[in-house]
Amino acid sequence: MKTVRVKDREIGSGHPPFFVAELGTCHQGSVAVAKDNAKAAAEAGAHCIKTELFYETEVRDPSATKTYSTRSGRHEVPLLDHMRRYQFTLEQHHEIKRFADELGLPFMATAHTRQRVDFLVDIGAQAVKIASPDIVHYPLIRYAGASGLVLFLDTGGAYQHEVEMAVKAARDAGCKQLVVNHNPDGHPAKPQGHNLRCIARYQELFGLPVGLSDHYDGYEMSFAAVVAGAHCIEKPISEDRFIEECEHLWAVSRADLPEFIASLGRAWEALGQPQRPMKEGLRPVSPHRVALVARRDLAPGDAITQENVTFGKPRLGIGVEHWDELSGRTLGRAVAEGAFIRFEDL
Repeated sequence: MKTVRVKDREIGSGHPPFFVAELGTCHQGSVAVAKDNAKAAAEAGAHCIKTELFYETEVRDPSATKTYSTRSGRHEVPLLDHMRRYQFTLEQHHEIKRFADELGLPFMATAHTRQRVDFLVDIGAQAVKIASPDIVHYPLIRYAGASGLVLFLDTGGAYQHEVEMAVKAARDAGCKQLVVNHNPDGHPAKPQGHNLRCIARYQELFGLPVGLSDHYDGYEMSFAAVVAGAHCIEKPISEDRFIEECEHLWAVSRADLPEFIASLGRAWEALGQPQRPMKEGLRPVSPHRVALVARRDLAPGDAITQENVTFGKPRLGIGVEHWDELSGRTLGRAVAEGAFIRFEDL
């Protein structure tokens, strides 16, 4: 599998999960809050800071609405009001990028237009993300793929063939650094809608690192995704995920960040390596495995049978794993009842 490099970290097989701290809309419209969230993420061990380059000029229908969930229920607001509440200017995004530089972390952002991709190139961002609704925006994907930035593709509710076409569009444009983010539909996404087996399927199809954009109310889906093979986790960062505003519901609270990121690492470590056969003597043998014991006083010539032999621990005699090859063989010397049978007794 091809790995992807973002600044000084590799994303892919054999590397710990790469955690992207999404500033999203959890900043409540304040650059200061966004920077506080970024600082908390860096101190907790995050690997990348991310923002979203959305702006009200993208909305062409003033009657459009935005629906979102908080703990008190579902809310609907005019989309323009929502955009104006949370949008940052390009200079404010650049300010956050410079702050990420101070923190020593790479910076990336979601871009919805070619101009926003150009902006990210101009300010020295390390990566660009295509949002899930744009997974079929092949002109934008091609442009971002040709930018030289690492490209993250969110899949959302796309069909497999649409994801395949998006990856092809990026590769045809010359993109060499590509990550596919499984992105379960729903905000918040329900457990039964996660379909985490998609992670292995995308890895098989594309030979690329595959991550999870986590929109779940809680933390366990991120850990489950790592165990399912995810190489990258993206999740919003919040001052407190119980704040009654958009996106906080599926964020990580600042106070929980250190343990959350450490748990991602432990989940990855628990995967270990596929067990390989080892030469005799190199693999430690559990003392709790059982060995052959004389069921009664046995004389030379008596056979290794279930009538003559029982089993006991610790494993001081011939291990039970040799039973099939020894069954029916005879003893060469006497073994007292209750004694372990050893190879030299055969």
